[in-house]
Amino acid sequence: MAAALPSVVLGQGQQGSGSPYSAYGFGELLGSTQVVRASMGGVGIATYDPYGLDPSNPASYTGLIRPVFEAGIAMRTMRFEGASLSTKGNRTDLLGLSLGIPFKAGRWAVGFGLSPYSDVGYRITSAAPLSTGEGDVRYIYTGDGGLNKAFFGLAHAWESKRDSLGNGWRVSAGANYNHLFGQLVESRQAIYPVGGFYNSNASNRLFLRDGVISLGTQVQSDLVKRVVRSDEGLRFMVGVTVELGTSLRADRTQVVNSFSYSASGVELPFDTVQYLNEVAARVELPVAFGLGFGVSNAHWSLSMEHRMRDWTKLVADEASGARVNDLGVQRTTSLGGSFRPAGDVGGNFWERTIYRLGFRYMEDYLVVKNTQLDEIGMSFGMSLPVMGSSTRSRLNIGAELGERGSLENGLLRERFADVYIGISITPDLREQWFKKRRIE
Repeated sequence: MAAALPSVVLGQGQQGSGSPYSAYGFGELLGSTQVVRASMGGVGIATYDPYGLDPSNPASYTGLIRPVFEAGIAMRTMRFEGASLSTKGNRTDLLGLSLGIPFKAGRWAVGFGLSPYSDVGYRITSAAPLSTGEGDVRYIYTGDGGLNKAFFGLAHAWESKRDSLGNGWRVSAGANYNHLFGQLVESRQAIYPVGGFYNSNASNRLFLRDGVISLGTQVQSDLVKRVVRSDEGLRFMVGVTVELGTSLRADRTQVVNSFSYSASGVELPFDTVQYLNEVAARVELPVAFGLGFGVSNAHWSLSMEHRMRDWTKLVADEASGARVNDLGVQRTTSLGGSFRPAGDVGGNFWERTIYRLGFRYMEDYLVVKNTQLDEIGMSFGMSLPVMGSSTRSRLNIGAELGERGSLENGLLRERFADVYIGISITPDLREQWFKKRRIE
């Protein structure tokens, strides 16, 4: 869960497709599960989408009007800058697959899906002179893998009341069962320039899995009531989320061996110094909290939220081999909004398009060289209607520009540009998915 990295990062090679900072903790935590949320700064606690699923607050499932299937990908281009280096990287990630189904006249809804939780992908090299003066020892640190999340959630509108103009209030609550699973793989090599020394390799694989429960609630009511049907009105929403702490089961496999190279450059193992095979361990995750507030009408929405998780309370037993002293309190503040010119109904193609904008600031959970990383990003995007007006299916596109880390204390500054592409598919308005016909 964190390689013993050199004090100065000197380069990143082809094997690393992600950030060098993914060498710490569980890697780079991936927050947004679909394009819509990613295009609005990551907000989701005090929002809901009638034609989209957002598992960040399971209470939002009751806002679904139609069944919806969603999928998306994110393509990231990165540039890393240090005191004496500049390098680039890129990667493509699956944002997730999800399906949401409302039933019982919208008072109940279920959601389930699969999404990445964290990503590890780096190759870091450094060098140090031999005491004999015969050249430099080359150190290579590589990492791969990450955690995934499969979730199933259920939500219920405990109270709901509307008059003929749509004025009223609604209280919803929901819960997700999130099954985390995946492996974190790292290796460290020391390669000597001359004979008389044995090259060494230490590889470590940590496989994690277990369930995590997340809870959420949303309260929605009127700020400005509609008096006649042509009035827009104004509604507010308050959302609260809690992800309970849990103990993840872990299996650790470690191999430490010496090796040499043949004349053709093939690695030849020489001796195994240490071997551990699937040693059972435990890693305890701390609890996470979120609070959000939003306002909206038929044309626009604006939401702000704050999330917090104290990763200093993470506990890992010695058998896991995890280093937990490089973690801090993660805090994320997000602001996001959307605008649909046509409102709820009607309009031409561009008037039915939803335009999105967002901003976020995060104090990362990683502490590198006694400096807690921070990250800032600005996002924007659009949801384009597809298949005419007979469906609410959408093509979702977006982008985010951001920066992570700094040049202080010999760290790297990471600048990134993300491009998001996704699809939301709902049935034709004349079709009824998952509803039993009374008369055949």
